[in-house]
Amino acid sequence: MIRLVQISDLHFGREDPDLLDPLRTAIQGAAPDLVIMAGDFVQRARASQFRPAADFMNSLGQPWLGVPGNHDIPLYNLLLRALDPFRRYKCWICPELEPCVDLGDVKVVGLNTTDPWAHQRGRVGENDVHRVGEAISSNQGGLTIIAAHHPFHHTADVEKDLMIGASEALEHWAQCGPHVIMSGHLHQWLVEPFVRRKGANMTLQLHCGTGLSTRRRGHPNDFAVLDCTAEDVTVTRMVAEDGTFHDSGRTRYTLGEHGWERRGAQIER
Repeated sequence: MIRLVQISDLHFGREDPDLLDPLRTAIQGAAPDLVIMAGDFVQRARASQFRPAADFMNSLGQPWLGVPGNHDIPLYNLLLRALDPFRRYKCWICPELEPCVDLGDVKVVGLNTTDPWAHQRGRVGENDVHRVGEAISSNQGGLTIIAAHHPFHHTADVEKDLMIGASEALEHWAQCGPHVIMSGHLHQWLVEPFVRRKGANMTLQLHCGTGLSTRRRGHPNDFAVLDCTAEDVTVTRMVAEDGTFHDSGRTRYTLGEHGWERRGAQIER
């Protein structure tokens, strides 16, 4: 069994200081094999924000990887945004924008979905679609987890534009084998299999809310704990309330004949 923690949208520069210690304590208490940070480490891509973001991640005492979000590239410094948008991210967070980690039964594949030419909307290119597809295909018998910032599917109530190339990526990856997509960006929680057409529900999607930001958009701060095998994923939502993060419920999914299937009702805490 591999245990992962997914956090997202920390937005240092707009973080809630009262949640720093509770989030750190909750993650350390989960004792994950790997922490995955799904983008938007900071609010405005300034060194003064990246520094505490990096300090926080390193203070967890757990192995971690991250991918950039749209807030991790400069918004107002147009020259830097055009010529070297990831300079500060690479300096403070990681020189690798699409890190990969092999944990045995579970392989994590990073995907950079930011688009320097767009304010919010993400993009996944054809090369990345095929790169990730090959990672899924080559990992038969294991579980591939894709870590990205932008979601590949929106519910009807989401006003933001869907990422360019998302539909094509989902179609292609569904043919490659079962996988899980972790994302953030929307600051709201969602976990469910994505069914684009009958017999192709091979994608289990997990959108986390914001772990630390005060920009909650009507949703609580939260993060996810995943207990994974090659064919079984149990997702636990950890929600901030009264100065601590607590288990608010869990859902189990297993691989069936046609892809991911929910096992039983959500267990509320």
